[in-house]
Amino acid sequence: MILAIDVGNTNIVVALFDGEELKNSWRISTDKNKTSDEIGITLCQLTEHSGISSDQIEDVIISSVVPPIMHSLCNA
Repeated sequence: MILAIDVGNTNIVVALFDGEELKNSWRISTDKNKTSDEIGITLCQLTEHSGISSDQIEDVIISSVVPPIMHSLCNA
């Protein structure tokens, strides 16, 4: 599965794809002050709540217009 993350100024849209099939999507607030631990835990909780284990995610794609969040997001 692929986790796609689109970071905008107001929201981060996260989508989980299995091939071309959209399995689920979520919106979370963009907060450039969140740590990588906070972002990582949020992403894990969202996927696991949907019955998807984080070890099922093979790749991550990130698109962002908020450069200050990229360090924390990549380390999450």
